[in-house]
Amino acid sequence: MGKFTNVFRVAKDFILSAMGLIVMNGAMQLFINPTLEKWLGRDGFGEYQSVFAIVAIMGTTFGIAANYSRVLKSRENKDANGDYNIFLLMSSAVCVAAAGITLYVYKDFSAAGFAWLSLLMIFTVVRYYGDCWFRLKLDYLGYFFYYVAVTAGYCLGLAVFKYLTQNWMIAILLGEAAAFVFVLIAGKIFRGKGLLRPSVNFRGNLGSFGILSASNAVNAVIQNADRIILRLAAGTSSVTVFYVSTLLGKVVSLLTTPLNGVMIGYLAKYKGKISKKMFGLFVLAALGIGIVACGACYVGSLILIPILYRSDPELIAEAKQYYFIANAGQVFFFVTNCLTTIILRMAGEKYSMYTNLFYLAVYAAAVIPLTVSNGIWGMAIGLMAANSAKFAFVSVIGFLRSGDRSIGEE
Repeated sequence: MGKFTNVFRVAKDFILSAMGLIVMNGAMQLFINPTLEKWLGRDGFGEYQSVFAIVAIMGTTFGIAANYSRVLKSRENKDANGDYNIFLLMSSAVCVAAAGITLYVYKDFSAAGFAWLSLLMIFTVVRYYGDCWFRLKLDYLGYFFYYVAVTAGYCLGLAVFKYLTQNWMIAILLGEAAAFVFVLIAGKIFRGKGLLRPSVNFRGNLGSFGILSASNAVNAVIQNADRIILRLAAGTSSVTVFYVSTLLGKVVSLLTTPLNGVMIGYLAKYKGKISKKMFGLFVLAALGIGIVACGACYVGSLILIPILYRSDPELIAEAKQYYFIANAGQVFFFVTNCLTTIILRMAGEKYSMYTNLFYLAVYAAAVIPLTVSNGIWGMAIGLMAANSAKFAFVSVIGFLRSGDRSIGEE
């Protein structure tokens, strides 16, 4: 009965966690972005997506690194508000620099744009970090409402865009700021004494944060580089076409965050061993889920894209040819990252970094040259090849590290 109760609780927590992200990303992908594409036009939407790719890189690199580091360190009671708030301040400085460089490279620099983009990056990092409060408490109902608040902020931002200012940065910023306000009220990570006071474990926490940031940076750059590379190699219109063709695959890949959040929360408390047979079942399950999801994304794209982007029939016709291969690349990005989270807890942060460095090498060798020479087709084929190679690499590491040690044991 106890095992059944535990399985039920994990399933319930995953569902709540996933539903929060589905609400937020569903609103973003199925309502907000199609509306912005209609209002901004194909080139304007491509411009928005290519800039937002940099925002996502900052959030994933530093926000998730601080989030996962804190959850992992909480197992040893070594996490502290002061340490992680200092890490957020350090990340904010990087965000300001990244905002300036982005606008300069894209030849769109202005003082107002720089200020808004800097704020958007900083609050995005805070949003990615802020949900750790609910995972530390295993409060996935609170986690769900955290992302409902973000969604409400995005919807408010869309209204602000329409009626007050045609600045998409302000629109998205309202959603990210809503996350900060929610966790400020519901949690304690941004309240109390010693908010910027380093603890006796500061150096160790900094090391964990640094390793995870380096690992996440590789992963984040690769996850979002399609929009950056396509903009530089083929123009903003190609960014829009590829985004639309991969829409459902990206929705699936976004499940990485809630699933990994639940997994790492429970794995942090689990002291048993993962056998080779058990890890083999994880691999087979991931592969099976990936194959089914690829088919579902293709069929779903044929049905949903013509509805969501009906205002631009030419865009729909151009994107259709990429539905299967482009979505498959996104789906295998998702299933591989789920396995990578298990590796993180089994073997430590450094193996996660090794995996992403391997992925970076494969990505650079396959995706970039293929995109430069073949445009969108090159990007789609290169991503599928890179994600398949990473899946194989993670599987090998998992088998080598499983079966002979407790989780987290060096």
